[in-house]
Amino acid sequence: MDCEKFEVIMSRHCSPVLMGQKPANLVSFSKEKMPDFPELFQFYKEKFSAKGIFMKVICGCRKHYLVFVYRKDMLEQYLTQKEAKELLMQDGYSEEEDLDQWILHLKERFEMQKEFPHEIGLFLGYPLEDVKGFRLHGGSGCKLCGYWKVYGDVEKAKLQFAVYDKCREFMNRQICQGYSILQIIERNEWCAQKSA
Repeated sequence: MDCEKFEVIMSRHCSPVLMGQKPANLVSFSKEKMPDFPELFQFYKEKFSAKGIFMKVICGCRKHYLVFVYRKDMLEQYLTQKEAKELLMQDGYSEEEDLDQWILHLKERFEMQKEFPHEIGLFLGYPLEDVKGFRLHGGSGCKLCGYWKVYGDVEKAKLQFAVYDKCREFMNRQICQGYSILQIIERNEWCAQKSA
């Protein structure tokens, strides 16, 4: 199994989630470039779940696997906010369903549509005002474009983008020094416990 390639892709696209700074992210894996993806996915899915990080294949088209990587506790906390829930209900999600059922519904929406479902910003933990702005303006007229399109508080978004950049830089540096993603996550948890 090519763990190194898998970890480089994960660190590049999911560092803020792995470091506990973001509730979720999407990452794409090429079927051609990573033929052992199913085995790698199963291995890391088991290891990550012990750390409160979960992965689901949201879409497996002809050329790629699209994987949803998330911290269940953070994502539940975000999506159960009144305003986030109301937006989900507008897209056909049921208030009676739990997070697992919502993710299954999201997967179905990916399979039915040719483009990303509008609610993806909610599942990725983007600020509610920016999700609403994107819906209202169809992606145009934003104040700033970074990890997402910003329609609300630009300064707050810039600070968040900087945190995400630092997570990526830190994780990439650690991987270059020979640490595995699992070791980095464990060290991060240990540091968080020591500073609490």
